[in-house]
Amino acid sequence: MAKMVVVRFWTPVQGFFYVTPNGLAPKGDIYCTHDKLTDKVSDDVDAELIDKTNLTPDLAHLVRCAALCNMSSIYQRDEKDVVIEDDKKVPELDNEDTESDDWIASGAPTEVALQVFAHKFGMGKPDLENSGWELLAEYQFDSTIKRMTTICLDKNTGLIYAFTKGAAERVIQLCSNMSTEADRAPVLENVNVLAAKGLRVMAMSYRKLDLPSDVTAEELQQGSRDDIERDLTFLAICGIYDPPRKESRQAVREAHRAGISVHMLTGDHEITATAIAKEINILNKNLSDADLKRLVMTGTAFDAMTDETIDALADLPLVVARCSPETKVKMIQASARRNNIAAMTGDGVNDSPSLRIADVGISMGKNGSDVAKQASDIILTDDNFATIIRAIAEGRRIYQNMQRFLLYYWILLFSLAIVVLVCLAIRDPAGRSAAPMSTLQMIYIYIAITPPAGSLSTQPASKTVMKEPPRPPTESIFNREIIMDTVAYSLGVTIVCLVAFLVPLYTIGDGVGGVNCDSDYVAGACDSFYRGRASLLVSFTLSSLVVMVHCRSYRNCEWNAAGIRETLRSKTFVGTFIFDIVTLVLFIYIPAVAIQGFRMMAITWEWGLDMGLVLFIILYGEVFKWAKRTFLKPMDSGAVDFDNEDGDSNSIKSG
Repeated sequence: MAKMVVVRFWTPVQGFFYVTPNGLAPKGDIYCTHDKLTDKVSDDVDAELIDKTNLTPDLAHLVRCAALCNMSSIYQRDEKDVVIEDDKKVPELDNEDTESDDWIASGAPTEVALQVFAHKFGMGKPDLENSGWELLAEYQFDSTIKRMTTICLDKNTGLIYAFTKGAAERVIQLCSNMSTEADRAPVLENVNVLAAKGLRVMAMSYRKLDLPSDVTAEELQQGSRDDIERDLTFLAICGIYDPPRKESRQAVREAHRAGISVHMLTGDHEITATAIAKEINILNKNLSDADLKRLVMTGTAFDAMTDETIDALADLPLVVARCSPETKVKMIQASARRNNIAAMTGDGVNDSPSLRIADVGISMGKNGSDVAKQASDIILTDDNFATIIRAIAEGRRIYQNMQRFLLYYWILLFSLAIVVLVCLAIRDPAGRSAAPMSTLQMIYIYIAITPPAGSLSTQPASKTVMKEPPRPPTESIFNREIIMDTVAYSLGVTIVCLVAFLVPLYTIGDGVGGVNCDSDYVAGACDSFYRGRASLLVSFTLSSLVVMVHCRSYRNCEWNAAGIRETLRSKTFVGTFIFDIVTLVLFIYIPAVAIQGFRMMAITWEWGLDMGLVLFIILYGEVFKWAKRTFLKPMDSGAVDFDNEDGDSNSIKSG
């Protein structure tokens, strides 16, 4: 993901503050804009530049809370390339911001943003530790109570402080200076104001503990967390901007086109989650309040619903805010009951249960925890949602190419089988069946059709591959389209082969004139039979190349100008065509090879017949595709049209 950064914060005493964003680089000014929330500082904004060396006590505690209630670290690249914690390498965060290329970070992105914020005041964790602050104990973030706390000693004064950060609605309940509704109302109101800007909102607080300075970490850990996290003093709410990757919005649009429903389950505030979902196209910006209420809910509300109530919903909510690990599991289970295939992405330890039970668990390779990686089926090495969509497209391409490959073989093998069966009726004067192809011809055909089949297996994805609805998981590879194509093209190739064989057989002669022509050539008596075999071999071999081109697309025209250009750019097609023509000429016109080996002989006017039959199979295939385009349901009928920027239906079922 892109770099999170603190861009706003609000305190009860001074109001809003604007923080100049600069990626990971701990540089930038801080302005107090009082009661005005601004996106930038300009001449028409009443902004007071904050003197970082002369902070008010509350601001100083806020910065200490951001730095010390924090397990992340940032370093200049030339100082330390890899951060080592507890003898384990912590992956550095992906840096896409050229202004912060000199800095690397380790830890959760939210905490990194707060650590950078503290460094901008010259009060990052290393600075505070060097000036006498010491971390004594930590209560890790708990997704159930949505907060974390650290206990720190100020060696200069001997005082011990608890610093707590977390979800605003949870933290203010523990603050003594937020004991009444009148106290809490402006905080919650401004939480909504920041959240509406798409910012992640974090509440910061502290408490001075009445503990001796020589208290040990073991004694603190043995105490009650609830006893520490009480009577806190509320400091501020911080707005953290989590910029989506520039390709995320387009990736979501492509997912919708492909019939894939994208759901966002997040720990963010409901308003923040809604704003982000609209920004990246999970939600339509023009949804009515009623639709928003239906498609957006909190984890608490979702968890309170019974399975029967969830199953009765027209659609599963697209956004679930303030959700817990149990919420994600419940969503996966609800999706499974609707017979959907669910892919779950996650990076934290808390995501591991849902990653485990999802049909496809996808963990983050750069910033994901080891537990999440072990619980997942796939590790996403670049932590990029768009890569998942590209992987889906690639999976569909591979599946389509498998179908094309098999379809090509089935068409040719079925048509050959039909030709052989039909020709069982052709007898020589002794009453023996005369096979339309010799053994060596069959071997040659197998060799000739193999390169085109291989070419079909490596074709690029069709233009509609991500506009088609997901196929049902129970659907066989022998779907209706494949069966129709197999029957239709096999019939066409069969007609070509029978005409190519029977016309010379009964035009030059009156059927098979010699006895046992398969093993003994009798001049004159076997000529029509041998020329029919040669004509059949030519027409079938060239028709196999035509069928290969037809198989590139189930319904699109391939024998137009664009299709022919693409065909001529195919090295496999051109190479196979040259190979076929050269070998056919050699094998047909070298008498010893033709008569004694392939049991066929040179042809003349039959070339014209074969070329006409090749033209027939070209037209036959294009007419068949036209009929499918005209009379059958479009293959991309399950897609959603997103040509309009806000054209999100939000009613797509995942498949």
